[in-house]
Amino acid sequence: MDESMPTPERASDEPVQVGDELPVKLDTLYVGGQRPEVGDMVDVKVSGTVSRIVDDCCYVTVETANDEEIHTPKGDYEAGEDLVAQSQEADIMGLPIGGGY
Repeated sequence: MDESMPTPERASDEPVQVGDELPVKLDTLYVGGQRPEVGDMVDVKVSGTVSRIVDDCCYVTVETANDEEIHTPKGDYEAGEDLVAQSQEADIMGLPIGGGY
């Protein structure tokens, strides 16, 4: 097996992938007084700290976007935590996938 290819066990070895989302404060993205809409292209300035260097690739831990601290909106985090809790409960109860109530 090719060690350079990410597998589910090695997914954390590739911290940033195409399609990953970055929470950015909406008020830092206004252009000409216009609020961006879903699907609009925007420019984002990202700053961070070098966390590691592998061969010719530098990995950066993102700390700010458009000079604002990075933070996941509370609602997104709570929704994810709720899904994890529901999954664990279903595992304990031995429910089939899909609930099976």
